Amino acid sequence: MLKKKARNDTSTLKPLGYSCFNERDVTREAHMSFSFRIAAFTLGLVCSAAAQAADDAVARYKNHMPRQITEMSPAERSSSVPLNLIWAANLAVSDKGDVVFQSQLNSLMYNGLADYERAKKEFQRDLGDEPTGKLTVGQIYTLGYRASRLNLTQVSFFPLDFGGTLSADAAVVKGTSKIIDERIAYPVNYTVVECLRKEGYCHYRQIALTLPDEKSWTQSYYIGEIANEYYKITRWENNQIDATPYNDTACRINQLSFNFATKEYFEIARNNTAGDCNTTVGITLPRLPKPRVSQIVDGQDIVAAEFRRLSNEAYGYYSGEFKKRIAGTKTSREVDR
Repeated sequence: MLKKKARNDTSTLKPLGYSCFNERDVTREAHMSFSFRIAAFTLGLVCSAAAQAADDAVARYKNHMPRQITEMSPAERSSSVPLNLIWAANLAVSDKGDVVFQSQLNSLMYNGLADYERAKKEFQRDLGDEPTGKLTVGQIYTLGYRASRLNLTQVSFFPLDFGGTLSADAAVVKGTSKIIDERIAYPVNYTVVECLRKEGYCHYRQIALTLPDEKSWTQSYYIGEIANEYYKITRWENNQIDATPYNDTACRINQLSFNFATKEYFEIARNNTAGDCNTTVGITLPRLPKPRVSQIVDGQDIVAAEFRRLSNEAYGYYSGEFKKRIAGTKTSREVDR
């Protein structure tokens, strides 16, 4: 028999850019047990400061030329220059640097292979920078980032099953969790809740597909476990199951509320204190202004919207001249109609 306690592990979450979690990815409260929420909240505060320091360093060095970075002493370079800019500088001074940049420019519909110098200037112009033809480390990193975003296509391996099944002794709910009226940190997620009536508990598990952003180490997807928790069943009747966490001393209490007749599967986070809650690790959790309601739903539209957002972002990175030609083509077709 499984031990009835929450098991939460942050080690499976992907560390994003600048050796820290992206702040928006550590503030997910509605689907994490209290101990994991505190760890994430604390990490969010630390990462917020670290991200600000990293942003300041990027602003300081992004306009440097590659040789200015590579000719620094190793100690100065490693202690002050962000890794992404060091990588950009090292690539630029390598034998393959120009070939890589030409290929990246070509993928973004600049004529990088036939007219490399002009392509670099057009790219700089699209960035709103002076078209010198000499790429700074910040521009090199941006070029690589934009080219890599074109490769983020919709995945087909991520599970998106939705539904609930209920028998006399067991129940299962599967689907995508969303927070009603708020954006969840991990929109592309998959939640499975298995309830055993005789044993008296529900096992709540959730994985998520991490979508990289500009501060991610690599432009690739990552699947990580977000939640692995146990809930005590408090009600099992009339096609309905309610369950609460075994730890009822947390600042906030999450309740599972499933109705298999109406096919509605909710999780409700409520305050467990009269005011703001001071935790044992010295962090104060603000009082929720109202219960935070999450629902396990069919995630097809949610996932499609996320990848549509990525696609629209990637299209915006194509060369300005190319996008003008596409717009002109669309206009001509409309006129012909």
